[in-house]
Amino acid sequence: MEKQLSTIGYWLGLICTVLALIFRIFLAFEINPPSLRAASGTAISYLGFFHGAALFFLLTIASWCSDGKVKACRPELLTR
Repeated sequence: MEKQLSTIGYWLGLICTVLALIFRIFLAFEINPPSLRAASGTAISYLGFFHGAALFFLLTIASWCSDGKVKACRPELLTR
């Protein structure tokens, strides 16, 4: 289960990072990025994707460390 969470979190984080970079590049060149919003809602800014990427990458790291076999996450294994 941890491996699936790690893989899914990694890919979702990567997708969010790419979307945040695309939106930020559009804003840097003063191009109006396509708005992602519902018919009567407010648009999603690039910061939403940026924060989502951070969340998913942290999920990936946390699920990777919860495996228990990783030496970097368990200092007592480093001395063996």
